[in-house]
Amino acid sequence: MSPYSQQALQSAEQALHVPFSIGNFPYLPIVAWLLTPATLQPFWISFAVLSVIGAAIAVTSLSVWVREAGWKRAGLRIIAAMGSCVMFWGFFFGQFDAVLLGGLVGSLVLMRRNRPWLAGACMVVVLLKPELIWPLPILLFAVWTPQWARAWRFAAAAGVAVVAGGAAGFVLVPGAGAFFTNLMSFAGTVQTTQPDLAGIPGLLITLPGGPVMGDGVVVIGAAAVVVLAWSCLTNSRLRALRDVERGVVPLTGLAVWLACTPYAHTNDDVLLLPLLVLLIGVRGSALNVRGLAVGMIGCLGMTAIFFVSVQLGDVVVVLGAAAWFWTRNRVPSLTCVIPSAALVAIEVLPTVLLLWPLHLITISLTPLAAALVAVAGGGSLLARLRAMPATQAIRGRSLAPPRLADR
Repeated sequence: MSPYSQQALQSAEQALHVPFSIGNFPYLPIVAWLLTPATLQPFWISFAVLSVIGAAIAVTSLSVWVREAGWKRAGLRIIAAMGSCVMFWGFFFGQFDAVLLGGLVGSLVLMRRNRPWLAGACMVVVLLKPELIWPLPILLFAVWTPQWARAWRFAAAAGVAVVAGGAAGFVLVPGAGAFFTNLMSFAGTVQTTQPDLAGIPGLLITLPGGPVMGDGVVVIGAAAVVVLAWSCLTNSRLRALRDVERGVVPLTGLAVWLACTPYAHTNDDVLLLPLLVLLIGVRGSALNVRGLAVGMIGCLGMTAIFFVSVQLGDVVVVLGAAAWFWTRNRVPSLTCVIPSAALVAIEVLPTVLLLWPLHLITISLTPLAAALVAVAGGGSLLARLRAMPATQAIRGRSLAPPRLADR
C-alpha cells in the first residue's frame, strides 16, 4: 500500500479506528516503512507505546546534555522541560521531535567524545524532518574541521546514513515515486490549513506583502546558516573554540533556521532546549531577574496586542525588531536580559495554542520565542568569540583546512 494514496491512507485509518485523519503523508518513504510495525496494533496502543519510547529518549537526551553542560543535578528542571508546551504538543500530535532531540544531543555529545562515526550515524534523524534539521550536519562538520580527520569521518557516516536511508525507502515502500507529487501538493496548502506555524514567515502572513516578506526571511535564514558554516572554515576565532564550546555553533545555526523556516510547528521548538541549557548557565547561574520580568511582561503584552488585532501585533513585532537592531550596540544591558527573556518566552508563548478552540487568537506566537532564542544564541556566540584570549585566537589561524594537495 502506498502511503501517498489518499484512498489507501483513508482505508488504513478506518481499519485501525484512528480517531482523526491526517489527510496527507508528507514524509519520506523510509518514514512510512519505519512506522509499519505501529500499524500492527490498534491506534491507541501504538500511540501509547511510541509516546513512552519518545519520552524515554527525551528524558535521556536532556539528562545527558545537562551533565555535559556541567550540571550535577537537574531533575526538577528536566521535569519542567518535559512538562513544557513545546514538549507537550509533540506528544499530543504524535510527532517525532523527541527522536530528533535524541539525534541532536547524541551527535553533539559523540563528536565531543571523539566518536565521529556514531555521531554521523545519528544524522539518520535528518530523514524524519529534513526541511527542519538540515543545518545540523552541515554546521557540525564545519565547526569540527579544525580536527580534519574527525570532521570527515562524521561527514562520511552522516552521508551514508542519509543517502542509504533515503534510497532504501524508495526501494522498500510501494508507490514511493508519488512522494514528490504529494509533497508539492501538500506544500501548496500549508499556509491556509496550518495557522500554527512556528517560523517568522507564518507570523507575517496576514500583513500586506506578508508572503513576500516571509520568503525574504527564509532566504535570510538559509543564508545565515551558510555564512556561519563558511565562517567556521575561515574565521580563526571560531576555529580556535575549545571542544566543549563547539556545540554552541550548530545549536545557534539551528535556532536561526527554526526562527526563519517556513514550515515548523510549536512542537519542533523542542530542539531549542539544548541551546537554552547553555544560555542559562549551570543550574541557571546566568539567569537575570530583570530579564525574567521583562520576558513575562513582554509575553503578556504581545498576547494582549495580538488578541486585539493580529495585524497590529505584526506591526508591533516589525517595529520592535527594527528598534532592537538600531539600539543593540547602544544599550549593552539588552545583551544580559535577552537569554532570560527567551527562556520565559519559550515556556509562555506556546501556551497561546490553548486559546485556539475559543478563537481568541488565530495565529501562533511561538515564532517570537524562537526568534528570541536565536538572538540570544547569536549574542552568546559573539560574546564567547570576543572574550577569547588573543593567544587562543592566533592559534586558530594555524588550524586552517589543509589544501587538497596536502591530504
